[in-house]
Amino acid sequence: MVQKNISAATAPQRPHRSAYNQLLADLVAWIVLVFLLTAFRGLLVFLFRAQLAPGDSASAIWRCFSTGLGYDIQIATYVMIPSLVLTAVGFFISLGAWPERVRLVTLIFGLTACAFAFVGDVGYFVEYQNQFDHWIFGLIYDDQRAILETIWKSYPIVWLTLGILATLVVSVWGVNKLCQVTSARLHVAPRFATGIFRLLTVFLMIALIVFGARGSVGRRPIQLKDAATTGDEFLNKVVVNPFVALKEAIIEHRRLQSAAGLESFLPQGDITGALHALFPQKTNAITLDDYLLRTARGAAVKPKHIFLVVMESYDAWPTQPPFAAWGLTTQLARLGKSGLHATAFLSAGGGTMPSLTAIITGLPFTDVNANYRDTIRHGLPTDIAAPFKKLGYHTTFFYSGYLSWQRLGPFAKEQGFDDVFGGDQMSANLTGNEWGVDDDVLFNFILEHTSDAPTFDMIMTTSYHPPFSVNLAAKGFSDAAMLATQNGRQLSAAQRHIYGHLWYADKSVGAFADACEQRFEKPLIAITGDHFSRRYPPDFRPTLFESKAVPFVLSGREVLASVPRPFAFAGSHNDIAPTLVGLAAPRGFTYYSAGRDMLDPAQPQIGYGIGAVIGTNFILETSDAAHPEDLHGEPFPSALATNRLELNYNELHALSWWDVMRGNNLPTNTLPGARGKPNQTNLSAKSPAGRD
Repeated sequence: MVQKNISAATAPQRPHRSAYNQLLADLVAWIVLVFLLTAFRGLLVFLFRAQLAPGDSASAIWRCFSTGLGYDIQIATYVMIPSLVLTAVGFFISLGAWPERVRLVTLIFGLTACAFAFVGDVGYFVEYQNQFDHWIFGLIYDDQRAILETIWKSYPIVWLTLGILATLVVSVWGVNKLCQVTSARLHVAPRFATGIFRLLTVFLMIALIVFGARGSVGRRPIQLKDAATTGDEFLNKVVVNPFVALKEAIIEHRRLQSAAGLESFLPQGDITGALHALFPQKTNAITLDDYLLRTARGAAVKPKHIFLVVMESYDAWPTQPPFAAWGLTTQLARLGKSGLHATAFLSAGGGTMPSLTAIITGLPFTDVNANYRDTIRHGLPTDIAAPFKKLGYHTTFFYSGYLSWQRLGPFAKEQGFDDVFGGDQMSANLTGNEWGVDDDVLFNFILEHTSDAPTFDMIMTTSYHPPFSVNLAAKGFSDAAMLATQNGRQLSAAQRHIYGHLWYADKSVGAFADACEQRFEKPLIAITGDHFSRRYPPDFRPTLFESKAVPFVLSGREVLASVPRPFAFAGSHNDIAPTLVGLAAPRGFTYYSAGRDMLDPAQPQIGYGIGAVIGTNFILETSDAAHPEDLHGEPFPSALATNRLELNYNELHALSWWDVMRGNNLPTNTLPGARGKPNQTNLSAKSPAGRD
């Protein structure tokens, strides 16, 4: 009787103890995968250590591996999910040998993927100086036979394959044996076989799987932008593992393939006809570049230093009279009063990267991610850096955030900037929010890294961006001005806190402009917003102008002394480059642009932005062109050729789409040496320099 009771008490415990053993075996396999991914990062650092910047500190290498660990944990967790799920089920149902079988299959899959990914990634790094990125999809469109032949001739494929297979057999057997031996040593006390302990263990497993799949215990999962944390371009490249790199490349490739086509702007696809309509004076133009050739009017005073500041989410409505009393944009108003403030101005995109892409390339944004297009990886004649380099300026791009975000750092270099700096190089502690360093840190870094030689600097800020974590009290912010107004008293404390970041951004750029005037000879500062933010006060119904416009201000006492004021002018991001060239270049200087010099009185004061067209006294949406408004939200009282403006908008964007996707040659044009026939699109017509 006693024997029967003992048997009855102990019989149910064995399957539950077995589940704990399976969990330990899964943990061992997971640790092995994390170790392999981390070890491969170390291998990359060792193999390509010559690319390390001189004087790299141990802290930079530590940040590389500590941040990379989050990506490694994420991938290892995803690989182990099938085995972990079966183990969790095993806490309630006896599964026999199935957990071991599934774990073995998981190990075979995981280790095989690691082996081929590691070998392929090393070869890819040798060729492209990077881990898997968007260029890998060139394998799909390129001459695949030639690629395979090159690989066959360049590497001992047979021996390499045999070596990989032999290593895999030994690794799978060894890791599986390690899991079995380690888990067999675990002896679970009988009390842990009860239902409550089994349930708690499964809940703990689920929590760990969730955190592991996120790669983070913070408020958000680890993201690609987190990779740029070391201050060293090479180390930033190896923070992620090959699987994360490939995943991000696939995501961007899919996004690219969904880009709008030419017919989105021109249903008939007549790009040559569109160019004739836009530039009727270009009667002898043959290529697209011929249409975009411009001649400068001649600057009265050439600036020695030009700073183009693109402010995060800095839209125009806070500068308007109903909100001026809040005191959020006093510095911009001051600079605009002493310099030039655009009457009406539009951003090129509704997001940061679309607008930056348009400003950097000099082309309207067309939903084609130009920062990922290999067709322009060698730059464009319309690039904003190109004319200033020709004029003798050293060109630099400063971004307070992570240069890995949207390939912004590599893209800026590809489009001609001599130097590129990111937030991880500006502060060892990354003082700002997750998007970058505080604006004053950014501007102080720029002041310290601007030489006496002529410079053109493009700057992108990040402080006026969620999660709005700047220490406003330490920066001197007070919401008293808002609370002193009727509309300001309607704001919640959280909303006043958000607008405090606009105040801080405005204060920082004002201090920067003043410092430039004091420290540099003949500076010219241009300030705009990257896009409208839509952070409106409660019960505020913005007019079309208030919902679309961003500011544009020019400041520089000596440079602007001879420019007439007041001067009503309008434009968009694509007009910035030719306007700055007009203030810096001698008469007759030639350059390329899809925009116009806003300070040229002979030019029409019309700007083409994101889904809208604006003038000094009107604005219209291209989706509703028949109903233009004045800048106060009333129906525009005068006759306006709205159909022509809408068509011009589409023609300009079609031009941009063609330049990025097809290149310089037009369908009816066959240049000497160009592969193609008349009326055919030649995708490979560009030379390595970016143009035929």
